[in-house]
Amino acid sequence: MEAALLFPTRVLFSEPWEIRFVIGASTSILILAVALLRLNRLRPAAVYDPQRAWLRAAIYFLFCFLVSWAAGVLPVLRSIPIVRPDQIGAPLWWGATTGLAAIILFGYGVIWRGGTASHGRRLSLAPLLVFGILWGFATGELLLSIWSIIEKAGFGPVASAVGTFLIGGSLNGLWHSKYWDIRVSPDHNVLECNRTKILLAHFPNLIFSLMHLVQFSNPYVFVLGQVIALTISTLVMRFPPFWGPASAMVPQHPPEGRPRAELDALINQAP
Repeated sequence: MEAALLFPTRVLFSEPWEIRFVIGASTSILILAVALLRLNRLRPAAVYDPQRAWLRAAIYFLFCFLVSWAAGVLPVLRSIPIVRPDQIGAPLWWGATTGLAAIILFGYGVIWRGGTASHGRRLSLAPLLVFGILWGFATGELLLSIWSIIEKAGFGPVASAVGTFLIGGSLNGLWHSKYWDIRVSPDHNVLECNRTKILLAHFPNLIFSLMHLVQFSNPYVFVLGQVIALTISTLVMRFPPFWGPASAMVPQHPPEGRPRAELDALINQAP
């Protein structure tokens, strides 16, 4: 039934904030795209640099938020509490949520971190926290948009979770391998660790986050889980700030990263 949907069907532009949001986000995308095109003409295509990385990321974030709005996810997040009153005193909810947090913290703070190289980049805490939080909200809402589309097609929560895992996981993998990990994220992958990171960090995060969503219908917990995961990722890889130094402008890197032996040799050669 419609009432059971996590993200019910609604009429677009039914609330005053929506037109302002769509115009503001669309205009911002246009401005950022023009700025990116200008930099692309001025700088070589095969070079990674922080300014273009942040512009590309900002365009992606805004696109995700527009999709979230159109799929009905953003309006729901605006109208519900992070934790429902009936869950505050529920031991099962607390236990499951604490367990999910532990899985994400271990997956990204230990497993993902162990397979990631920062290449000596400095940690700029404030801008990276902003980047990680926006990345987490954008990714979480995009995944929930897939859930919303599937459930509006008449499928239940379990099928929506399975579909989100298969479709969202596949699209995210392609997006990272073909674009994000080349033109947005700095060089950070360790070749031998990629499969471990997928199996022990990315998969558990998405699987258990979706299971929590099926059981408790808490979209905010799902989104905040992605915020935690991707904020840790941003800090661990030492994402260059927008005003990143000229030393961050390096030849474009392979998305799969480099072998551990090559990275160790680079460290040993450093002055």
